[in-house]
Amino acid sequence: MRKKEFFITLFVLLLGFISLYIFSVLDIQLQEYAKKVMVQEYNIFRSLEVFLLIIFGILIENKRVISIFKNGIVPNKYLLVFTIVLIVLLLLPYDITARLGIPYPGSIRGTFSFIVNTANTRSILSVLAGIVLIRSLSDFKLVKKDHKIF
Repeated sequence: MRKKEFFITLFVLLLGFISLYIFSVLDIQLQEYAKKVMVQEYNIFRSLEVFLLIIFGILIENKRVISIFKNGIVPNKYLLVFTIVLIVLLLLPYDITARLGIPYPGSIRGTFSFIVNTANTRSILSVLAGIVLIRSLSDFKLVKKDHKIF
């Protein structure tokens, strides 16, 4: 049984490193398009980065993913709505979020635009969205009960 657990952990780590490598390649392209002010291409690569980091967040919760496959989906409506809203906000195109921000600091709209358009913050929120997505679809009691999932 330990051998199966080892291979699953190795597989998840390998997928994590692959997703981080692809993220790095996408980030180079994203920075290039940002310098050239190519908004359409920038939005495409920005959305790809968000999806890739959501997948990375899902990989962090690999035991819950296995629990979902074993025990089925047990949705938490509030977490699921929060996750969907967060993902939609992260996927808004740059030009829309830039227009939502207003020039003076301290405003709610300006703060929203600053947070969503800052690459590091967007990355952190994308990983958080992946983690919360899986947590909203699994029942913690089942994961705790099936602690030895492998």
